Amino acid sequence: MEIEWGDGSPFSDFEEEHNTSHHGDDDNSHVNGAAANNEDASDDDDAWEDVGSMPHNDGGGVLSDNSDHMEDADGSNDMHVEHLPEDWDALNAALNAQAAAEGDGKRTGAKPKVKRLTKVEKSEWMVQRQAHLVCLLAREVHVNRAINDVTVQCLLRSIVPAAVDVNLSTQAHQGVVYAVQTLMRWFRLAFRRRPYAANEGQGAIDFDVTSASLLRAFFHRQGHDHEMVALFTALCRSFNISTRYTVSLDIPYVSKRNASFDHWFGVDVSSSNDTVSQKLSDRTSMRSWCEVFSEASHNATTASIRTTSSWVHVDILRSIVNQPLEVGRVRGRGAVMPHIVSLDDQLRAVDVSRTYAVDWARTQPLRCNEVWWARQLRVGDSNANPIDVANDKLPLPTSVHGFRNHMQYCLEQHLGMYEWVRPRKPVGVFKGLPVFERCNVHTLQSAHRWLRQGRVVLEAEDPCKYVARRQQHLPPPPSQTSMYANPVPFSVATAVVAANKDNDDEEEEGGDKQLPLYGLWQTDKYISPPVVDGRIPKNEHGNVEVWSQAHLPQGSVHIRLPRAKVVAAQLGVDFAPAMVGWELRNGRNVPVFDGIVVCEDAAEMIEDAHAVLEQDIVEKAIAKHRKEIAKRWAIFVKKLLLRKRLRDEYG
Repeated sequence: MEIEWGDGSPFSDFEEEHNTSHHGDDDNSHVNGAAANNEDASDDDDAWEDVGSMPHNDGGGVLSDNSDHMEDADGSNDMHVEHLPEDWDALNAALNAQAAAEGDGKRTGAKPKVKRLTKVEKSEWMVQRQAHLVCLLAREVHVNRAINDVTVQCLLRSIVPAAVDVNLSTQAHQGVVYAVQTLMRWFRLAFRRRPYAANEGQGAIDFDVTSASLLRAFFHRQGHDHEMVALFTALCRSFNISTRYTVSLDIPYVSKRNASFDHWFGVDVSSSNDTVSQKLSDRTSMRSWCEVFSEASHNATTASIRTTSSWVHVDILRSIVNQPLEVGRVRGRGAVMPHIVSLDDQLRAVDVSRTYAVDWARTQPLRCNEVWWARQLRVGDSNANPIDVANDKLPLPTSVHGFRNHMQYCLEQHLGMYEWVRPRKPVGVFKGLPVFERCNVHTLQSAHRWLRQGRVVLEAEDPCKYVARRQQHLPPPPSQTSMYANPVPFSVATAVVAANKDNDDEEEEGGDKQLPLYGLWQTDKYISPPVVDGRIPKNEHGNVEVWSQAHLPQGSVHIRLPRAKVVAAQLGVDFAPAMVGWELRNGRNVPVFDGIVVCEDAAEMIEDAHAVLEQDIVEKAIAKHRKEIAKRWAIFVKKLLLRKRLRDEYG
């Protein structure tokens, strides 16, 4: 069958759009299409495999599924058209574009670039994270109030068998841990653990813990994990056992855009049904547990009194006692719990994250600002109590890299340039490297830095170590500057400023290129020199460094008035400019001067003279201002008179 292409053909619209898409076709497009078809036959078969056997379109054109030309083929159901050679290029291009868009191709491309959060996005995310943390803390305080409900505690105490009650009273000498284990065995027999599963028709699980929900779980003798922990905590408090409700405030940590929060909360979204399963696994349901306070006891086997007062971890769901590191292991490998809070019966909150951290070096960077978090918890002295935070629970690292940010142990190779270990007494050896305690790491500073803090290095002390000085970029002297190069003028003031750059340290034994560093134990409190005969003691630069009030010479005062230097010079009083810091100006650190340092006897005289000078300056300024006003009014009046005369004479 031959086809005539004309205006009345049903394929005229398709031809126009097809020719438009190729931009270079002419009236003999079918000849070019045949030639292209012969050339494509010699290419790889991969491009032809995408085509396969396509069904003929009733409209006569072979189009892809995404084509918009199907609407143009109207009234063409009564004829059958063979494939046109020129359509294969467009069809293959459309199929290849669709496959590339769907990511379904034989060629493996580069990995997609991860879009990290910007600085502004991180700031916004941090605010949202803190708000989320406050909301979670408020919820747990509400749960703790429900645990303190007298009705719940009385009902739980009423169903405890008499045998268990008698056993607890007769075996009181065994300690709190024995009593808790006895209650745990009875509680696990009396109450049944209800798994987390959202059945069809029941909807989502209600995680809100109230007095009503605890009473409902009590009468049904079954409940979810969070309800079981709350009931057991209430049971322990009913026996006057110091019990804290401990919970992990899980906050999603996001470092890239469009990240899912589901894995942080243990929600299984793999189901393809409309009703999404919210079944929580055993490791992700480790959200809450309780702690009981065990006081000091006497150990008869060793005939010694050992202070064992501590908060003992109790997991009613898994019958685990005094194994805090099991919390992180149950949550799974790589699980991090940055914020764990314990609430007592007085509604006081204590952060105990460090006690349950398997790897504190990985946990600490994920925590919020410590000052802000302490303010939210209203932390007092109780948080620093070793009973709340047990440092001996931290495990030893298993690799050299694990010592880098460890809170308890360190290696000397991981110390910074200004850090030093004292006393140098290793507590162990790891792969031939001595291991030191982190508490013995001190910060070293130069003699001038210690002087800024009000301490002076003792004369008989040798430096702990030397570090390379910062290179001072001084301008060359005029003799070494080319006469054609517009040299920078060299002066003593410029050299002094450069020599007193941020690390302005006196030259000591060790050379000009080596900076000696000292520790706190090598310094003593700085005692400023006294004022003798009204003369202010100055440094080698002719000023006094006033880093604090303790740096002022004895018998002197710091006058911070704008013209105090002029007044002191007029009165002939000895003074010294007060240098109070440094500032960056034109790429250089230059000293900042504020006021002068004078003798106490001359301070009142200088202040009075300064007040007189200020009054004189103000009066002169007022007189000058009045004179300027009178001058301008005179000019204004003359112009008004001139305009009036011109109007009178010339109308």
